[in-house]
Amino acid sequence: MFLLRLILCALLGYLFGNVQTGLIIGRLTRNIDLREHGSGSSGATNALRVLGRQQALVTLLGDALKGVLAVCAGLIIGGQRGGMIAAIFVTIGHIWPVFFGFHGGKGISTTVGSLLVLMPVHSAIFLIIGSAVIYLTKMVSVGSISGALTLLILTAITSVTGNDWFVLVFGVIISGLVIFAHRGNIARILKGTENKISASMFRDKEKKR
Repeated sequence: MFLLRLILCALLGYLFGNVQTGLIIGRLTRNIDLREHGSGSSGATNALRVLGRQQALVTLLGDALKGVLAVCAGLIIGGQRGGMIAAIFVTIGHIWPVFFGFHGGKGISTTVGSLLVLMPVHSAIFLIIGSAVIYLTKMVSVGSISGALTLLILTAITSVTGNDWFVLVFGVIISGLVIFAHRGNIARILKGTENKISASMFRDKEKKR
């Protein structure tokens, strides 16, 4: 019976993940598929690059919210482990949404939203480290990967101190998903061709007719 509840948590998480905020905002504001522009991602960074700062903020909050909602549903249905399962699958659903050709975003906002509910301290450290690295390197991808690696270390420590192997498994999977989603970015970082954020990205974009 508990296994069935965990399966339900996974299913609900994946369905929540399929709600692609960036695609919705792109259609509503510019009548475009965000994935056909910029980096090809449906996430907040590409929304900032293509649509503008207001649309990017809505995308970030919307993607984080679905992480929050998925984990809350998971906690209700399956307790702590149900919440972790939901967190894993909402990230999977965001990166590989079945209703959008398995082509979504990188999963950072959704992961942070999930962690805010499950592990608020871990989430805060994730954000602090990631933001600091972004500030220093001007590369969102490097900050995202750094945050994922930080989460891996934190969950490893938590699993040892709390004697709960499931926390480590959760950390390995979530961090692995985020890093794998950034594999293209990693290749560009190594080549020295990765895009950097700039002040111009935060200026209002003119609406194309």
